[in-house]
Amino acid sequence: MKRPLTLYGAALLIFLNTAMWAQEGVVRLPGHTGLPENYFNLKDDAARMKFLVGAIRDSIYSDRFTNVYEWSRLGYQMAVKNKVDTLKGIFLFDIAKAFTYKLVAFDSAIVYYKRVLPYFPDKLNPYNLQATREIMEVYSENGNKDSTFRYLDILTSTMDAMPDTLSQKNSLSQNIATVYQYFGMYRTAIRYFQIAIMGHRANKNFPDLGIALANLGTLYNEMDDIERGIQYSKDALPYLVGLNRAYHQTASNVAEFYGELNQFDSALHYLTLSNARISQVKNQEAGIVNQNIMALILMSKKKYPEAERILKKNLELLAPTDDLWNLCKTHLNYAALDTCLKRYDRARDHLNFILTTARENQIPIFSLLALDNLVRIANRTGDYKTGLRDQILFNHLEDSLNTEKSRSDLNDLEISYNLLQKEQQIQLLRSENTVKNLELESNRRSLLLYLLGSAFIIGSLGVVLYQRNLRTKMQTQKLRAEMQTQILRSQMNPHFIFNSLNSIENFIMQNDKRQASDYLSKFSILIRGILDSSMNEIVPFMKDIEALKLYIELEQLRFNDKFKLALHIDPVLAGGDYRVPSLLIQPYVENAILHGLAPSEEPDLYLTIIAVLQDDQIRYTIQDNGVGIAQSKEYNTQNKPHHKSVGLKITAERIRMFNGQPHDGAVTLTSLGGDGSTTTGTKVEIILNVV
Repeated sequence: MKRPLTLYGAALLIFLNTAMWAQEGVVRLPGHTGLPENYFNLKDDAARMKFLVGAIRDSIYSDRFTNVYEWSRLGYQMAVKNKVDTLKGIFLFDIAKAFTYKLVAFDSAIVYYKRVLPYFPDKLNPYNLQATREIMEVYSENGNKDSTFRYLDILTSTMDAMPDTLSQKNSLSQNIATVYQYFGMYRTAIRYFQIAIMGHRANKNFPDLGIALANLGTLYNEMDDIERGIQYSKDALPYLVGLNRAYHQTASNVAEFYGELNQFDSALHYLTLSNARISQVKNQEAGIVNQNIMALILMSKKKYPEAERILKKNLELLAPTDDLWNLCKTHLNYAALDTCLKRYDRARDHLNFILTTARENQIPIFSLLALDNLVRIANRTGDYKTGLRDQILFNHLEDSLNTEKSRSDLNDLEISYNLLQKEQQIQLLRSENTVKNLELESNRRSLLLYLLGSAFIIGSLGVVLYQRNLRTKMQTQKLRAEMQTQILRSQMNPHFIFNSLNSIENFIMQNDKRQASDYLSKFSILIRGILDSSMNEIVPFMKDIEALKLYIELEQLRFNDKFKLALHIDPVLAGGDYRVPSLLIQPYVENAILHGLAPSEEPDLYLTIIAVLQDDQIRYTIQDNGVGIAQSKEYNTQNKPHHKSVGLKITAERIRMFNGQPHDGAVTLTSLGGDGSTTTGTKVEIILNVV
């Protein structure tokens, strides 16, 4: 099982005890594997346990796990005998490390990591932090999502309590990002990687900065943004010069990314850099990865015999190992080679091997790739019956993966939004502190100036005092207004976001996967726009209109095109540089759809939106021919008796604050009547000052 790249940097930050212990004069005595001779000259258990702690720590830091398990067991027995709880926890932690990195027994590792936690109940303790982190990552590598996120939530809350300057916070952010990346929640992963990158850069922790950049590069490549993947990976290399494994792995990634773009000269350059480091550390697994990349480059140049020699050698090296990922990848490359040479039977053998291995070991991506290539070969050879069978299997697996990806995307959007809310709350707290500091500073200045004024020229100093207090009061009022506006937006956004998420969930539950994918794609574009503008009080008028149109398209999809949209924008507004509060009229549009049009059973339903510029004011008109206000209230009373909407109240308050003064006529709500007795819809008119 491959460990995430982040571990090699983060592990160095977690421990406070960094003493290096001499290992010369190692002898092998019965029952005490590899213990140094001077260990037996120590007088008591306390000295022996102290020695073992240092020796084990040195071995772990040096990536030498040969004797860690035996030494840790010996130390734990002495700690139990002498009733030293702290050392019990430390030696249990070291046993868990041995199970993780030497014995590769992950279930046992989790058991021992969990036994560590009661000895270090403080969540900021280095042993508690790393034990929790290791549990989270072992669960994630085994695909146990629920357990993974239980421990991830613990680490996230712990990280939030840490000062920004603490190096452990950046390392935790890096580990958390890796887990989100593993589960395909890329937006959230990017946010945590960026937190780590900023922190490492501020602390001048360059090795871990390089690892964070390298991981972000692989993430962007997984998102099919290869150009950005290359850029971040190349940016990482100068910081990884002193870390052999991270350096050759990142250089290999860059070579592979360039190969995907068919830029083979650049791919060969970085492959050479990677191979040079691999030859120093003699890492066979990394050598196989690079040889696979080299085989693909040779195949692109039609040097098939050279490519085949490499692939045969790789299969020989992989045969005695359990490296299933590289084994499947080598067989996949071999199938591509056989297909180029029209050796279709041999290609099928390789692909069927991949299919069996991937199914038995739950590696769906290789099952998908194998089925796709089998379909291509069947079409080339005219075996359409087999091709149809494999195509059906391919479609079924692809739909299953897309459904899982849709769930991950929804979770990702929700978590990204919660992170944004948290950042906004932090910003609001900072603004509030700034206001308080300004008030305190104002009070101090006032006191000082009054004292000086009583001693000197009261009249002239009074003028100065008045001017300064006026400026301070204006600053305070401005900050308070900004803070109130952000509070209103932070209340408004959940109202809209969670209604939209419920719409998506209902749509997906109908099991129409293609429509659900289209719906989710449009929602992702909309939510990205909202997140981009969330820290701005006002946005360009046409950008807000585009977001509104996208929202209406989503609602039309949701209600199966039950209503039509008529949108009329004043050309002066469309071509001018006007700015408005983001999503200001969206709640009124939502009200018209959900409470006016949705309950109606009439044909030819419409929603009309008009925006014109009159007398230095933007005048919006939102009109529908739905059930009207009275029937809507009756419908809500019967079907939603406990529902209380606050969206329109918040929006009205936003309009009042934006206009800067009380304006009773800023929002007008009118019921429309057909023959004077039958309500046929609702009209809302909004007046907004021009900015």
